[in-house]
Amino acid sequence: MLTATINECFRQNKKCSYRRPKNANMQKFFRETGFHEHFGIKDEEFKEQNIIQSGNVQLKKVLGLDTLLIDTLTDILDHHLHISSGVRGSLRMSLQEAMTNVVDHSGVNEYYICSQNYPNKKELRLCIADLGMGIRNSLLKSPNYKNITNDHKAICLATEEGVSSREGRAGLGLSHIKKFLTINKGQLCIISGRGKIFWKFDQGKKLRQSMSNNFDGTILKIIINTDKEGFYFLADENEYLFK
Repeated sequence: MLTATINECFRQNKKCSYRRPKNANMQKFFRETGFHEHFGIKDEEFKEQNIIQSGNVQLKKVLGLDTLLIDTLTDILDHHLHISSGVRGSLRMSLQEAMTNVVDHSGVNEYYICSQNYPNKKELRLCIADLGMGIRNSLLKSPNYKNITNDHKAICLATEEGVSSREGRAGLGLSHIKKFLTINKGQLCIISGRGKIFWKFDQGKKLRQSMSNNFDGTILKIIINTDKEGFYFLADENEYLFK
């Protein structure tokens, strides 16, 4: 959200200044996520890492559908989880659908993506953010969802299979991700407009929050449990469905 907002300020020719945080852990976080590199801030401590093994994809501004990045993220999931070939294929399709949603529904062609691995917490976090029209405005383009009255309802609908403003085989990405995270005991957070829904599948909780300020776009945050105690496979490896 911070990176997308700063870039929007730049786009509008507004002045921005940066002051390094005094907290050492915060400096490390900014460095490892690629915030410094993204904005051309000199950082002598930065060290290249093996993306697949570390699970870290530094902050990137992506244009359109980047299939190479989708393959990289899928390889990361494959490395840090015990998954079958069917689950791998389903997760790849879900990531592709999530990025396609930005290109097809948000009204913008660029978005931001970042992946961070936290070995001590046994968590892999993935974030996708855009500054498009938001989920509710996108769904309102379809006559099927013209009665959506608030952002929270729109977010919940977007995670249901088959819900999309696009005709044909669509509305699979978020529903498949949600199904996997339910089994994985992970977490899913979606922010769009003034709505925020946080599913904590590890605690059996669904939290709803109203944002004090409207966010013109959508943020998708996925937290995957990487304890490797379980093996994930499809009920039918010929189908890309979690059952």
